Amino acid sequence: MVKQITLKNGYYDINGYFYINEKTGAGFLFDPGAEGKRLSYLIEKNGWNIEKIIITHGHFDHIGGIKELRAYNRIPVIIHENGKKFLSDPEYNLSAQVGMGDIILSPDGYIKDGDVIQTSDKGLSLRVIHTPGHTDDSCVFYSEKDGLAFTGDTIFKGTYGNYRFPTGDYALLMKTIKEKVLTLPPDTVLYSGHTGPTTVAAERNMYI
Repeated sequence: MVKQITLKNGYYDINGYFYINEKTGAGFLFDPGAEGKRLSYLIEKNGWNIEKIIITHGHFDHIGGIKELRAYNRIPVIIHENGKKFLSDPEYNLSAQVGMGDIILSPDGYIKDGDVIQTSDKGLSLRVIHTPGHTDDSCVFYSEKDGLAFTGDTIFKGTYGNYRFPTGDYALLMKTIKEKVLTLPPDTVLYSGHTGPTTVAAERNMYI
């Protein structure tokens, strides 16, 4: 089960996602960019066992709720190995630019391209696909079994991520999307950080 949560941080909305094994309640939380207390309430209300907080990339709107969430639930936070500078430097994570207060965080672990992340019950499994271009720590998390991928700000419904931020690169983003995202099965559902869901097939025409 995928449950999309629209999170409001006072700057613009962000999609957070719960990815849950409905049989056991085990699962992951993607990109808690705001409203950590609300997210904690939802976890408790539904009796979910969130085993990891997974960050698609280290911009403020994707990590801004972590500190508050950690005050209620001590859940391990993981990010791509290039994400260290984003979590530790407000200039990289952009919090210094939007007047939200500097965000500085320490993750509990790092991931890299090709890693597989599973729940302890083995019910959910995601392959890490490193997708630089929007940022150099950006990743897509793909479930072959469920036919879905969490794409962060790499690709949206009908468009792609902004490449003008630190470590962004337009040519690399286009290459990444064509070679790493649009080569997934056509019916793969793509869940992004700022638009509604789409599919690989629906997005391919943009890049031909």
